[in-house]
Amino acid sequence: MEFIQGICSFIAWVLGVYSTVILIRIIVSWILLFVRRSSWRSGGYDQETQGPSSLLITLDTVLGKICDPYLHLFSGVSSLRRSNIDLTPLLALVLLNFVRSVLSMFSSVGEISLWTILAILINGLWYSFFTFILVVLIILLIIRLALGKSNTPGANNWINTIDPILDAPVSRVYKLFFRKKQVDDQKVVIASIVFYVVLLIVAKWAVKMLVNFLLTL
Repeated sequence: MEFIQGICSFIAWVLGVYSTVILIRIIVSWILLFVRRSSWRSGGYDQETQGPSSLLITLDTVLGKICDPYLHLFSGVSSLRRSNIDLTPLLALVLLNFVRSVLSMFSSVGEISLWTILAILINGLWYSFFTFILVVLIILLIIRLALGKSNTPGANNWINTIDPILDAPVSRVYKLFFRKKQVDDQKVVIASIVFYVVLLIVAKWAVKMLVNFLLTL
């Protein structure tokens, strides 16, 4: 059993490193998209002067060779493509983190029972899916808040790109706290950031308590 735990721990570590590389790939691709769109709007795209740096392009190319074979497995999920943002890499990252979380916890527990399997699945779903979704949501809300205060030429276009993604979670917060009151958009975004940060903290504590309880059965 210790040998199997060691293998699971090693595979989980490898998947953790690969997940980090994929996350960097996603961030770099979004930065390149932002830079290129800003360059086009500022009077034409000139790769040498206005375009992204060659270092950033090289990094994107190298990371693409490492990550794209896996990411392309999810390219058929068209429902995750919103406007100019492709969210399919996030699904790929969620599934990868789920497997990593399950293997990591199994390597720590080292025994199999019905309650242990349930605890592993709950822990894996929480850290790979719900935590990830909440963290990405909070980051997008912070970006939306910054864009709302920005006077840069391309800010409105990026707001129009992000808003469809944030529409449902922000609407829930609006209905919960403001109902039919006329409130400034920025205040609703701030309230949403606070709400989902608190939700993340409380849910993390609740999941930890539940997993520890299941492991004692």
